[in-house]
Amino acid sequence: MFHDFRQILARRLALRRLFALALAACAAPALANADAFPSKSIAVVVPMSPGGATDVLARLLAQHLTQALGQPVVVENKPGATGSIGAQHVARADPEGYTLLLAPSSVAVVNPLVSKVPYDFEHDFRPVGLLAHAETVLVASSASGLKSLDDVIRYAKQNPGKLKFGSNGQGGALHLGAEFLQQAAGIELTHIPYKGASQAETALASGEIDLMVTNTISAMPHIRAGRLVALAIASPGSSRELPQVPSASATLPGYAVDTWLGLYAPARTPDAVIARLNAATNAFLGEAATQEALRNRGFEPAPGTPAAALQFQRGEAAMWEKVVTQAKARGSLE
Repeated sequence: MFHDFRQILARRLALRRLFALALAACAAPALANADAFPSKSIAVVVPMSPGGATDVLARLLAQHLTQALGQPVVVENKPGATGSIGAQHVARADPEGYTLLLAPSSVAVVNPLVSKVPYDFEHDFRPVGLLAHAETVLVASSASGLKSLDDVIRYAKQNPGKLKFGSNGQGGALHLGAEFLQQAAGIELTHIPYKGASQAETALASGEIDLMVTNTISAMPHIRAGRLVALAIASPGSSRELPQVPSASATLPGYAVDTWLGLYAPARTPDAVIARLNAATNAFLGEAATQEALRNRGFEPAPGTPAAALQFQRGEAAMWEKVVTQAKARGSLE
């Protein structure tokens, strides 16, 4: 009986050794691939059409990474379904660092809260790092007579629902920025969705609507021409373009609409690959020429670690979840 027990124990030990060897054999190619990274071209997927500010940033980054990593880095535009098509493509890609996603905040945190999407950003992706923040501003039509955020709050409380705000579509980041404003100020506005931010800004400039939360850089031509009035900086911090305009948080503590861009890889991408991509990306963001190019397009460079990017992303998701939940409760996202 004791002899039989020793045989069983020996078999178990042999099986454990075989299992450990099998795991090592599986891990060895992954480690070797990570050490050799990159050994072929890399695709940076932009989940929207060519020509926009996000696409321009992606092409600047791709040019730098091509030189820094010694392999071609190409931009692939995969628009559609408010970014879901491009995001899903990267989520399903081999986790080797050769297919990356340049994701705006709408794709990373807003869209999954508003509608059903074919990816789980928290579990299907891991951040390489943040790239940039884009400043946002609350603007009014010059025809509205509104001169400040206090004017908006005062008028809206006296005339619930009469002020109309525009956005780039139901459930988008700019729509939710105005929903957040209503919640923070305790006011009621009427939402008028458009097919894009530029159409909404044109409608605002013509006096068709009264208000909008939008990116500062796209609103600047209308502001300079006197068609729009900048009421408050909606994003955190002061404005480079509009230093004289007060922060919305000075009137509404805790109110901030931060739109941003990050670089992401599939979830199981090796740590060594993420580290190499992060170092190359931070070098790109640290260059004076890059900083000037981004700031001229309304972006503020945001270098940092993957861990910091993940923590920031989670904080943004928690904040927007509260906004979306309350918006749904009041029927604003139906």
